[in-house]
Amino acid sequence: VIPANHATRAVRALFFALAVASALGSSVGVLQVSKTLRLRGGSAAAADTVHSVFSFSHAPSSYFALEKLTPKGPRKNADVGTPADATRSLAKVGTVSVGSWSCTDGGWDSPALRATTEVFYVFTGQGSVTDTDGTKHLFGPGDTVILPKGWSGRWDITEAIHKVWVVHDHPDIEGASTPIRAVIVPAASFSADSSEELSAQGSITRKVYEEGPTSVACWTSSRATYHVPEQAITESLHVLEGLFFVTNADGSARRCVAGDTLITPKGWSGHWDIIEPVTTICVATAE
Repeated sequence: VIPANHATRAVRALFFALAVASALGSSVGVLQVSKTLRLRGGSAAAADTVHSVFSFSHAPSSYFALEKLTPKGPRKNADVGTPADATRSLAKVGTVSVGSWSCTDGGWDSPALRATTEVFYVFTGQGSVTDTDGTKHLFGPGDTVILPKGWSGRWDITEAIHKVWVVHDHPDIEGASTPIRAVIVPAASFSADSSEELSAQGSITRKVYEEGPTSVACWTSSRATYHVPEQAITESLHVLEGLFFVTNADGSARRCVAGDTLITPKGWSGHWDIIEPVTTICVATAE
């Protein structure tokens, strides 16, 4: 609670924090601020003026460059080769985490049931994941892989892999069939389809996976401006092509291009300005 005679100072402090976050975002690719202020002793209108501020998180492709990942060393459970992995986190927003991972060639069993759903996009490399019944799923550059909560099986990396991942921690999904299978969405699924009908604003959302509170879609848009009053879910996007600007409610903005990764949290408001036609992989997650 902030006394009325300190209201102006508190508001200035909030926007100073936002400015600092924006400056840091320029160097490390992350913009993330959340702040709530209540004003005491002022009018109802004044009290309603300052609300929670939700900012997006952003990383350019350079943020996930291989040399910027933190090495974890050789995998102790490997039974083929000597695979060594490395990782770097971007942000954790509620029940969603986003980051990047790399691993050299090798193989290992993964018998523990996954406690979360993971969605990842392959930058480079080749490999496969195998379900418990022996069904093998191959993946390569441009593919999107989904490992649902409860999945277990085996990993085999045949050519060093580099990926960006989204992990969603959510409750169990009742009635899920067994065995729980990995899902591979090939790169071709995210290419433009001229037969699809554009929305009134010139966009297309093509869902490629939906299970419980997690869905994956290809989102494309022509030049347009989208205003978001208050987002009901958290969205994590990897940009495949295009150019656009995303602007927070406080006016701070970021230019986004192919290779960038973006998270807009539940409760976020702002607007998108699409400058050049955009294609993204979008992971939508509900609480």
